[in-house]
Amino acid sequence: MNSGPIRRLFSLATLSLLILTVALTGPLLAEGAKKELKAGIIGLDTSHAIAFTKMLNTGNPTGELAGIRIVAAYPKGSPDIKSSYERVPKYTEQVKKMGVEIVDSIDELLKKVDVVFLETNDGRPHLEQALPVLKAGKPLFIDKPIAGSLTDAVALFELSRKYNTPMFSSSSLRFSKGAQNLRNGGEGKITKCSTHSPCSLESTHPDLFWYGIHGVETLFTVMGTGCQSAKRTVSNKDRDEVVGKWSGGRVGQFSGVRKGTPGGYGGTAVGKNGEVPVGGYDGYKPLLVEIVKFFRSGKPPVSEAETLEIYSFMEAADESKRQGGAEVTLASVLEKAKKEAHKKLAKLDLAGGDLSETDNKLSSAEKAAGWKLLFNGKDFSGWKCNNGKTIAAPIENGTLVPYKSGGYLIVYEKPVGDFTFKCDVKMPEECNSGVFFRVGDLNKPVQTGFEAQVISGKGTGMHDFGAIYDLVAPAVNRASAPGEWTNFEITCKGPQISVAVNGKVVASLNADEWTEAGKRLDGSNHKFKQAVKDFPRKGYVGFQDHGHKVWYKNVKLLEL
Repeated sequence: MNSGPIRRLFSLATLSLLILTVALTGPLLAEGAKKELKAGIIGLDTSHAIAFTKMLNTGNPTGELAGIRIVAAYPKGSPDIKSSYERVPKYTEQVKKMGVEIVDSIDELLKKVDVVFLETNDGRPHLEQALPVLKAGKPLFIDKPIAGSLTDAVALFELSRKYNTPMFSSSSLRFSKGAQNLRNGGEGKITKCSTHSPCSLESTHPDLFWYGIHGVETLFTVMGTGCQSAKRTVSNKDRDEVVGKWSGGRVGQFSGVRKGTPGGYGGTAVGKNGEVPVGGYDGYKPLLVEIVKFFRSGKPPVSEAETLEIYSFMEAADESKRQGGAEVTLASVLEKAKKEAHKKLAKLDLAGGDLSETDNKLSSAEKAAGWKLLFNGKDFSGWKCNNGKTIAAPIENGTLVPYKSGGYLIVYEKPVGDFTFKCDVKMPEECNSGVFFRVGDLNKPVQTGFEAQVISGKGTGMHDFGAIYDLVAPAVNRASAPGEWTNFEITCKGPQISVAVNGKVVASLNADEWTEAGKRLDGSNHKFKQAVKDFPRKGYVGFQDHGHKVWYKNVKLLEL
């Protein structure tokens, strides 16, 4: 009997069965291979926290909701909105019954979780609450409203970039079937849209932020970005109406209803088939699915640009109301908010970072000219404290920060004589520091070297930004605003010294002319015990620690 064909047939059957088994179990293995995510909640003062916990922690979640569980919650939310803080005890007990541990601080929460839902109903504490989450690198969803002001919304996204931590915010209305169908081209290009939603007011928030955000987000879901201006056309105790103008002549309108019609959530849009309904509210699950997908991928389903445009629209609506119904551009309110956000972050000593791909590198032209990069953005190679100690301060996001370094100065190890030195500096709102150069004695830096003043404020005295400290006042104060980068350039060639700020020389002197100790050229007194002409013509360059954080990047030197 020839068994060869039978063996071959058996082998083929076995192989086919194996392939079929892999094909059938592959999806199951992939599903099972999903990382189990531990989620945390900040703020138990909204029904969203209860709804999300119930969908993830009870029953047998499937699909995108499988493999993630809320394990811990920090309950505190609004400090003073009664409708919020009164819910906390009841909601705390509800989530505890669903297996959630209650913790006493956000820091404790972060030790236990991979991802975070920021659910505090009050948008005002969001910036403070989000900061430790973003610093810890935990992907973050911020429930509506993203913040209590456009300024804080801008600041949140700046922090997200600074700490390279993904985050997004959205109303659940964005992911309703009707709005998503129109968003994805179901009716072609939408030329006009009108949405409505309930719009209760909260005195601590701009008018539409508190609840009108639902209908506004629906409007932007359908229309997309490109809104240029907003005008408040109706504002009374019963309702608010805002008309927005989009690029290309498109128009969108939002109606926030407190009393009267239309009720609930909805609207209409005009597309290729004429006027069609926008659709209403489809529950929390579509939003939760998108949140979980985001937690796993790190890719926000709503862009920073669109979120800030939504909140700029609502802020422009408020500004329009203040101006009696005038048309207000979104760009104007966003620009103002960005400046305020920079100041706010500067106050919090969070102004560092914001590096580009070209920072802390020499360009081809600089290399050809002989420039030397003194700071690599990674460590303190070539730098030391003036007292000889190891530098104790950390590198912050590619920037050199002298604050709490362990010495009065951080100095470059090699003394130089004739040179051009340049760097970019960023100050907090309260700042007093300086760039020292030609320091002859590291034990006596103040009396044996020059200082170019780094200080907040807009003055033009001998102790203001750009001054050659206590000797020559700047002709003009060209410092950028706190939280923004300022370019500094110092040139020393023989007795000639100059300081340039943002490309323009603001202070200069010829040391050979300063022949009298303690006296300026006009006869007034200065602090130095020797004549300026006798200052060392060669010395160290460095940065002062004067009790305030200051950030430096692009630190470069050209010996002349």
